[in-house]
Amino acid sequence: MKPKTLTILALILVFVVGVAVTFMRELDREQAEVDNSISGVVEVAPMLYAQGVVDIVRTDRIVLFLVDPATRQPVAMTTESPLVPPQNIRIGQMHSREGTPLKGSYLLVGITDKDGEIFKITPGEVYGASPQPIAMGAEQVRLVLDQPFQGSLFNEPGVPMAMHPSSGGAPNAEPTPPGNPAGGAPAGGPMMGGAAAPARPLGAEPEGDPRFTIQGTITASAALKDNVTPKDRLIVMLFDPEVMRPVSIKMIPHALLPQKFSITLPQEAQARAKKAYSLRVITDKNDSPFQSAPGELVGRSAQPIPLGTRDLKFELNEVYTR
Repeated sequence: MKPKTLTILALILVFVVGVAVTFMRELDREQAEVDNSISGVVEVAPMLYAQGVVDIVRTDRIVLFLVDPATRQPVAMTTESPLVPPQNIRIGQMHSREGTPLKGSYLLVGITDKDGEIFKITPGEVYGASPQPIAMGAEQVRLVLDQPFQGSLFNEPGVPMAMHPSSGGAPNAEPTPPGNPAGGAPAGGPMMGGAAAPARPLGAEPEGDPRFTIQGTITASAALKDNVTPKDRLIVMLFDPEVMRPVSIKMIPHALLPQKFSITLPQEAQARAKKAYSLRVITDKNDSPFQSAPGELVGRSAQPIPLGTRDLKFELNEVYTR
């Protein structure tokens, strides 16, 4: 065999061995990551949509904590955005505070965040926690966000906690919700055995300045209502009535009609706000709101709707085609 051929074969062998070694190392790394983390899916309880309590838009993020069940302190934290439940999640050693080794079992806590301030109560934010500690390495964990967020790690006002430096608040902060300056009595939560605070529909408390907000309830016409399922999304849009361009878009992940909604003109557009805007609502079955799918519906306001409108009755009354 010629020396040149031997050289080429040797190079090919070296390349194949290198690829195999790299592949094995990657497998080992992925397995180590699985063994040192908790993974699964986060979703929102359908009852919160039915009550009009939850409000999730694509600018929201999910904040995940692992909490030591003995000390009740967070040992790891991570955030993921945008939040589009049901959504895959993972939290583990790579998110540990100061690199502290994570061993054993931990409570998993999830909080939605709208404004970058995790422990500030904002209407539409929701909370969920695992009922029992979860062992490191667990996969296919199901975390259900099933309560309105009340303002703390354990979803009860006035509970001290040590926050991660990157979590948007001060270390060892004791969050106090609006209207409860002294901390008050705990509202309860799944980790404390107390009763959760009553759900508060968003229709009664808009997400932004009520002068720039339109609120109401979405229904479907009797002839078309069977086309709507809880798996559908609702896309709510405000249009400038002069140029017919969207100025605000909101996504409601589950269509549970009748569905309360609230949509606010973006802050940067409020200085030049018009008195009224056209409203359009679309059901989305294929995660592509601007490409129609069989069974999707649309509703369009006949006239521009004044900002500040409350208790609007809005009907989906046409088959959506595009």
